[in-house]
Amino acid sequence: MQKGLKAIAILIVLSVLSFFIVRRIMKPKEEVEGKALPTVTCISMEKGDIAVKEELLGEISAKEQFRLLSKISGEVLEIDKENGSEVKKGERIALLDNQKQVDAAKYSLEQAKAQAQVTRDSRDRLATLKESGDISVQDFEAADAQAKAAEAQVKAAKLNYDTQVEFSEITAPSDGILQNSILVKGAFIPQGTQLATLIGAGSQQVLFSATEELVKNLSVGQSIMLEKGKESYPGTITEISSVLLPETGLFPVKAEVENTDFPEGSKAKISLTKDSRSSVNILPLNVLYYENGEAFVYVFEGTDGNEGLLRKKKVELGLSGEESAEILSGLSEEDKVVSSWNNEMFDGAKVRLQDKKDESVKDSAKEKSAPEESLEENSTEEESAPEESAKVEKG
Repeated sequence: MQKGLKAIAILIVLSVLSFFIVRRIMKPKEEVEGKALPTVTCISMEKGDIAVKEELLGEISAKEQFRLLSKISGEVLEIDKENGSEVKKGERIALLDNQKQVDAAKYSLEQAKAQAQVTRDSRDRLATLKESGDISVQDFEAADAQAKAAEAQVKAAKLNYDTQVEFSEITAPSDGILQNSILVKGAFIPQGTQLATLIGAGSQQVLFSATEELVKNLSVGQSIMLEKGKESYPGTITEISSVLLPETGLFPVKAEVENTDFPEGSKAKISLTKDSRSSVNILPLNVLYYENGEAFVYVFEGTDGNEGLLRKKKVELGLSGEESAEILSGLSEEDKVVSSWNNEMFDGAKVRLQDKKDESVKDSAKEKSAPEESLEENSTEEESAPEESAKVEKG
């Protein structure tokens, strides 16, 4: 009995050992046969253009602004245009009391005219005496000079009179909208006071500030894009100041924008090209990886047909745009840069390059599944149709 139990135990032990030995022998083969290599897709460098965009905040203003100043001191007699009114060029905005200055200028003009008349009469008398030889030529020329000086005084007095009359009327230097008016009827206005601002009715401009680095890459005539809400408006840089603003440490820049009618002082986003390159080697940003601050890509190195190894290659980058980056060095045009990603990517990893057959198989599978789905839908519709008709008949 004991010998029989021992024999059974030995057989059990041998069976277990045989199972593990066979499993150990067969396991690598099963893994090799059952585990497929990761599939990758590849691209090559392309020639293309790349641009680096900069976004800033700007302030909208009229391209033309006029400060209406009082050139005289006087009381406001009449107000023709209120704050916010639209005015035309040459249209009167207000009338100031300048009567005292006007009267004084008129008196000076009358005096100058009288004095000029006296000198003219004297010169005419001396002209007759000169012809008869009763006076010298020098005496006549002196009288003639006095007459001419008196006529000049008349012109100066007339100009002063016209100016005083003109200064009493505040008129619009251009078409536009009157803003920031301080005019109040009956108020006394000192000379040199700013009465209002006239916002020109022409195109608008946007004012923004740029760093010294950015200013180096800007130029007059360069295009910008102004964004307000969901709309975009093209514009052109018209002025770049060379004077740094001490309070901000930035340089003021002006750009004219087209087809806009925004409130004065409103804010808007500006987009412009900071730097650009044409016809350079580029790669999409999503194929770039970084290690210790250095950029690299995975390159497919074929070994047997579509199978091969992944190799890390460091690359030197130039400009980086929103979707692509400039490749300065590290790759050749023949390199196959891996454009797909999986969690088994590392230097030396074995992979299989996806070929066009794989893609065509996937596409054909999609195409085959589509008709089947449509047939199922049609059959469902056909089955439901009799039921609906039957319901109608019953009703």
